[in-house]
Amino acid sequence: MLTAARETKTGFPGAHRQARRRALALHPAYIVVAGACAVLLRQAMRSGLSGDVFYELAAGRWMLRHHAILRHDTFTYSVAGRAWLDEEWGFQALLAWLVAHVGPVSYWLLSAGTCAAALAASVALWRRNGAGPLWSGALAVVGAAGLSVGLSPRPQDLSYLFFAVLMLLLYVARSNPRWLAAVPVLFLTWANVHGSFLLGLAVVALDLASALVKAAAGRRVRQLATCLLASVLATFANPAGPRLLAYAFRVSTSPTLSSFIVEWQSPNFHLPLLLAAIVVPLLLLVAAIAFGGGALDPPAVLLALALFVSTLHAVRFTPYFDLAACAALAKWRPLGHETLRPSTLTAPGAVLLVGALLAGPHVAAGTPQVKGPLGCPVIATNFLAHQSGRIFTTYWWGDYLDYRGIPVFIDGRTDLYFGTGALTTYMRVAELRTPPDPFLSRWKVKWVLWQDGTALATYLDHDPQWRKVLVAQGAVVFERDLEAPRAVR
Repeated sequence: MLTAARETKTGFPGAHRQARRRALALHPAYIVVAGACAVLLRQAMRSGLSGDVFYELAAGRWMLRHHAILRHDTFTYSVAGRAWLDEEWGFQALLAWLVAHVGPVSYWLLSAGTCAAALAASVALWRRNGAGPLWSGALAVVGAAGLSVGLSPRPQDLSYLFFAVLMLLLYVARSNPRWLAAVPVLFLTWANVHGSFLLGLAVVALDLASALVKAAAGRRVRQLATCLLASVLATFANPAGPRLLAYAFRVSTSPTLSSFIVEWQSPNFHLPLLLAAIVVPLLLLVAAIAFGGGALDPPAVLLALALFVSTLHAVRFTPYFDLAACAALAKWRPLGHETLRPSTLTAPGAVLLVGALLAGPHVAAGTPQVKGPLGCPVIATNFLAHQSGRIFTTYWWGDYLDYRGIPVFIDGRTDLYFGTGALTTYMRVAELRTPPDPFLSRWKVKWVLWQDGTALATYLDHDPQWRKVLVAQGAVVFERDLEAPRAVR
């Protein structure tokens, strides 16, 4: 009996150690998932700010300062005071608050952080859908490639997270319908952040249609129908009320957007990463349909193919397409039986990989990008900030001037200018399809901030009414020479 007692005493510590090891053991494939998330953070840390984020921050600061939702234009002299339905006000206020209270690292949190969270939610969905750890790791690489296409501190990145969470909720609700109660809450937030909540409503509607086609139990059909109705009603809880749905649909289908905004145009397949992010999941889908033996879920495949068609029309749908394609591919078993076992070395290995990927120089958080076609004219703007008189600048740079508190003729809020003719006039002047001088005189423009070497810059460089005063970072500043004779062209 004494021997048995000793064996019992010595056996407990060993059992506890084994239990701890099992608790700490993770499948090696999660090293790949951690690496994919780290790549997203690496991209954010090595990219400066540009474009829309500046007017988003400017609008958010205005709302925090005035304790009110921005409902009219305050940044331009062309449509000053015009009513503006700001469908992204929630993101703008969140961005401004985080930057003020957390710091510039908030830009990374709202871009790479939300994309990594979307990837994590997607991995959880794939695993629940039966995908093995190795296959989930492979899909994480595909998903991260798609998310990297839209990586930027803008409301779209929050939408990727909402999209991934919605798909996870709908899947979990198949076995536990109580999770459907969280879906309207998700839409309540989504509708106050970005207009892509319409895509989310389409996903819920597709799930309902699938239940009807499968002749599912009447209870599930009623639950999904109630969920869809509640979700639609939840989107009404926004500053614009029910008309936000029509407005978001009109903006999303406007041909004007594809004329001015690259992300609303067809993909540029000369970019290797973009090509891979679109072609690889498509080829995997085709292979799974051909060789998967009917394992795929038809509604999931239909959603992925619909988003593929949308991506061919507008590159901004690439992240949604990749996440939807990976969700459809989760049921495929191309790797067969996975034999790798969980290991306690997985967590240290993930930490080492993440550290290696994030090591090296990076751009300070919140720093404007100054190089390349997306760069900001920081030096030129610093000069103009101390001058008086109206400034005419590019559609892209207008956002940066919003952030600097300088009124502009036009900026990236394309929907604000619908019905005003401002966008058309801007393009005609920028492309020299109309004489610039009468336009610039009519609007009492004293300064022109433009890209050096372009058609308008070359024109003004030879126009006696204008003189070049500064060239820096690919930007050129012209000042109207009030004493020069007016030339008619």
